[in-house]
Amino acid sequence: MSWIDYAQGLLDKSWLGTLLGIAGIVFAALTYLWTRRRTSLAYVHLGEHLLGSASDALPSEIVVQYNGISIPRLTKSLLIFWNNGENTVNGEDIIVKDPLRFHVGADGRILSVLILKASRAVNDFSVRPPPEGDIHEMDFTFNFLDANDGVVVEILHTSTDRKPSIKGTLKGLPQGFRNLGQFTRPKPQKNKSGKLSSLLWSMFPIVMAVGGFLVAIYAPLPSFLSSQDSGYFLYAFLGTFVGMWLNERFWRRRKYPKSLHTEALE
Repeated sequence: MSWIDYAQGLLDKSWLGTLLGIAGIVFAALTYLWTRRRTSLAYVHLGEHLLGSASDALPSEIVVQYNGISIPRLTKSLLIFWNNGENTVNGEDIIVKDPLRFHVGADGRILSVLILKASRAVNDFSVRPPPEGDIHEMDFTFNFLDANDGVVVEILHTSTDRKPSIKGTLKGLPQGFRNLGQFTRPKPQKNKSGKLSSLLWSMFPIVMAVGGFLVAIYAPLPSFLSSQDSGYFLYAFLGTFVGMWLNERFWRRRKYPKSLHTEALE
């Protein structure tokens, strides 16, 4: 049999056309992801009440002060803010009449804002000193943010709301800032064996999918899968399995750049 006859025999197989179609879709999706250019700023948050709670303030018998000011409760909120797109965002595009600012619940006041980590010092991310009196917003500025540049900010405040937000207007960003919700604290890796097991678990669905595909093509099928229509049952099963794995990996992924990870987030 010549190679031409062999190639024609492969092209006559229905599974090959399906495989080429899937490969084309995957290639098109990857090409889009590699070439897209977006302007996007995003943030995730995490908060907890250190003293008091959302429903009740501290008992009247307990007096807690911060810099000589009595407070009803103490709330700590962590916020990670970064350039989630591909285009550079310049600080000069911040609208003066509507500056960028961290916002907590209107029922509380901001006590302090601390930058725990910044991607690069050249970004010149800074928080302006708060004005006098009860405030629940704090302005911030930066020089520029390239892709994945950002900061990790700790906000101490007295609001019952543990979820801070970002307000303000920036040129070229009419949709505002993307709130990706609460992030999950990553589990610290204690040793190399943990990393190895994580790698093996990540590769397992891929190995299963490739192995199942080869078995479906070259191995004899059971009688209930011998027909052409029922033969696709195996593909559907493998597709569902891999899809569930990808969904689980997507929702458990770290939603912020690795460069912003710090021990304070664990």
